[in-house]
Amino acid sequence: MEALSREEIKAFIDDMLEKTESIGELISVLQRSALSIVIFSENFADSSWCLDEVATISQIMEEFGHRVLPIFYKVDPSDVSEDCGSYAATINLKYGASNVPEDRKRWMGALKAVANCTGHTSEDFPRLLFVLPFCILRIDSELVKVIVSDVLKRLVHMSPRVKSDMLIGMDARICEVEKLLALNVNDFRIIGLWGMGGVGKTTLARACYQRFTSSTKGTKRQFVRNIHQTREKENGMVGIVQEHYSALLSEDNISYEDLDVSYRRDRLSRLKVFLVFDDVETFSELEHLLLGDLLNTFNLFALGSRIIVTTRNRRVLENARANIYYVEGLHSQESLQLFGIHAFRQYLPPDDWMRLSAVAISYCKGSPLAIKVLGGTLYCRDKSYWESFLCELRKIPKPEIHDVLRRSYDELGIVEKRLFLDTACFLHRQRKNLVMKYFSIGYQCANYVLEDLIGKSLLIRVSSEDYENIEVHDLLREMAWNIVNEESELANRSRLNNADDIRKILTIRKVKTEGISLNLFKANEMYLEATTFEGMTSLRFLCFVYFSEEHGIRKVHLPSGGLDMLPDSLRWLLWDGFPSKSLPSRFSPENLVLLAIRHSPFIERCWEVQVCWKHLQIFVMSSSMDLLC
Repeated sequence: MEALSREEIKAFIDDMLEKTESIGELISVLQRSALSIVIFSENFADSSWCLDEVATISQIMEEFGHRVLPIFYKVDPSDVSEDCGSYAATINLKYGASNVPEDRKRWMGALKAVANCTGHTSEDFPRLLFVLPFCILRIDSELVKVIVSDVLKRLVHMSPRVKSDMLIGMDARICEVEKLLALNVNDFRIIGLWGMGGVGKTTLARACYQRFTSSTKGTKRQFVRNIHQTREKENGMVGIVQEHYSALLSEDNISYEDLDVSYRRDRLSRLKVFLVFDDVETFSELEHLLLGDLLNTFNLFALGSRIIVTTRNRRVLENARANIYYVEGLHSQESLQLFGIHAFRQYLPPDDWMRLSAVAISYCKGSPLAIKVLGGTLYCRDKSYWESFLCELRKIPKPEIHDVLRRSYDELGIVEKRLFLDTACFLHRQRKNLVMKYFSIGYQCANYVLEDLIGKSLLIRVSSEDYENIEVHDLLREMAWNIVNEESELANRSRLNNADDIRKILTIRKVKTEGISLNLFKANEMYLEATTFEGMTSLRFLCFVYFSEEHGIRKVHLPSGGLDMLPDSLRWLLWDGFPSKSLPSRFSPENLVLLAIRHSPFIERCWEVQVCWKHLQIFVMSSSMDLLC
């Protein structure tokens, strides 16, 4: 107790409780405590109070994750935990006749649970028995020092850092990564943290690095930051690898070629490491970091080594045979806490700011990067500024957010970019099989590209028992529309969803537009000509839809004779309140993969389409809330 007090550790010892007091008081003390120290001595099992105490501690440990440090003083752990040990013998001898079997079973179960926790024993200091004549006192003194040192480390390990915003929402995620790390297993492991840009992969990796390297004695540790961006500097990946391995081997300026020298490889194979490779986006980068010998990666370092890799590209981790943890965005309460820190310098927004804070958080959709940027922007601003800023936010996005997200898009190939933009702009939350059919590059090829985009954290697969949907994070969808809107003049813009732009484009002939998606709920009425779609030979997606509970009045009007034609290039036709009794005669639907006519008299010709083209999905619906696919 005195040794703990000298280190300013507030401690409670059980002799402060009267033995007549209820166990309830002990439970109250335990719930307020970060750690319990249980000292098992030779006479411990003689006291039913001590046995009840350890049973209570075991219960709190199981139910609430309470931490326990067992100390075995002049007893062996097997004496405490085993059925044939001295504690079991004492319990059977002393309490066998007077106590019910349930009590003895409860005590033994608790003893086993607590004794199996990592602790210390007085037998850890046998060398002193041969050195000092007053060895017993010295052993006690040394044991107390070790216990106090261990308690300090554990309390530091359990406590949040002063910069607590870094760890908002991190505790549960760190626990999941800890399971994958399995630091108590003597093997080599690569752990991959995978997720979209700005979701907190680097923050999680840093938190794991700081937490777990403090307890890995004899381990070389290194955090290699921003690899993908740093590689573009003068020395590229070669410079990163040289600097990294020079530090690991404690040698100055080892050249890349000299890393193949056999004695250095031997040294590495005996080196136990804990490494973080942050922001690895290509397989080539990881190959360089692991010295190009992927077949023997698991022999590169000593057993017990761990490498954490953060990436947006799942394929990198699969090729490295890594254990993969998908980093999701923050939950609503976590988002609110992080936003409160950056916007108000407190853990939660004040009550009278809660509504506006909820609007800001809904925009961020759990992205820590977006939450921090928005919170910092709105800090110390009045409510009128907040309302104006949040109203215009989607029109004028923050570059600090979109620059991070766009990097993944900029590195895609031409086909991948096209498929991503189509999916983000038009096919969000559609079934995967329909999305693959939409793209005219072949079903298997489309599947390959979609899987690649999922692996690069640009698309999300949402599975149910019956089907798979493809979804896109709201920030990535916004980024996609920003990319499209940066294209050239309106007539050459590939995709449109702005009502005013659509109204203008429908009065122009021979435009290069590939897709039109109009939310009729927000649009004004428009009157189309019979020849409106003449010259739109690139149009593949046409959607006039009510994104609301009620379909409302018909807003798109046609001449009495209907349309003269629709482009044969159409692959997706969805039209709420279609204002005609038939599709135009100059329209060949052979390329369609979806035709949905809702809130309109049905078109007889649709039945002919279903017969002729088996792949076509046809929907005639009475409610706009029915799912399209």
